[in-house]
Amino acid sequence: MKVKVIRAASMREAFAEAHRILGPDALILDSRRRGREFEITVALDPELPPDPANPWRQALSFHGIPAHIASAWADQPPDAAVAGSLSFGKLDFDRPLVIAGPPGAGKTMTTVKLATRFVLAGVRPTVINADQNRAGASAQLAALCRILRAEFIDTASKKGGMRRRPASRRPTLIDLPGMDPFDKSEMDDLRSMVEEVSGVAALVMPAGLDAADSVEIASRFHEAGATALIPTRLDVSRRLGGLVAAAGSVPLQLTEAGTSGRVSDALETVTPAFLVRRLLDAGRVQEPVANAA
Repeated sequence: MKVKVIRAASMREAFAEAHRILGPDALILDSRRRGREFEITVALDPELPPDPANPWRQALSFHGIPAHIASAWADQPPDAAVAGSLSFGKLDFDRPLVIAGPPGAGKTMTTVKLATRFVLAGVRPTVINADQNRAGASAQLAALCRILRAEFIDTASKKGGMRRRPASRRPTLIDLPGMDPFDKSEMDDLRSMVEEVSGVAALVMPAGLDAADSVEIASRFHEAGATALIPTRLDVSRRLGGLVAAAGSVPLQLTEAGTSGRVSDALETVTPAFLVRRLLDAGRVQEPVANAA
């Protein structure tokens, strides 16, 4: 495995230099700020060769699991490999939950699914819309909250801060606008908002993204305060190399996952067994057979 430490004036410049030197398959092993510089450790691994006789190795190859992770997992029992390398946990609802992520990640759907869970359990949550960027976002969320009979507050400012802090002791869900992880001002806004409401932040990120992109996105949101990871679009993402790369490279806890685009379908708890099942099953999905003429 070829490893190189790169330093630059900004994180974006460091990533650009890594891709220039090692190509698009460069893997981000670590990223940090050192004084006025940003430092990343990158690696270029040879691919783990597929082994048709070994379903676990075959799955690692199919999903494009980064080679430094796949090599460590290949000769271990799947459950032990995943449990020993990735962090799993539960969402913290004792404080306001700030639901963040890039545009189109499924933040509002995730917010509604969590609110629905509380309502079905007999708990009335508070849902706060902080998305003033997407047309109709507030009206859509307000309508869903009326159906659920959840408290709805539309309280976003132009700078992304909260006009008022949630005063209720109910579970509080804050739906943010899509944020550009490579825009420092937007990441600063996220960090400030989490501090302002004394909350915790969960990153909602689609599965199926490129591994290097997933790591970079997760790293930026983690630096801005995210501690949990909620992968989405698992219903339409067969290859999970990006998800594994992010969870294996950035200290975020895997918590729950969106496995359906329907509001009525709840989020699923992410455990080592859940992830292993997804990894092993995806490569076995048969292609649809065309109807006979």
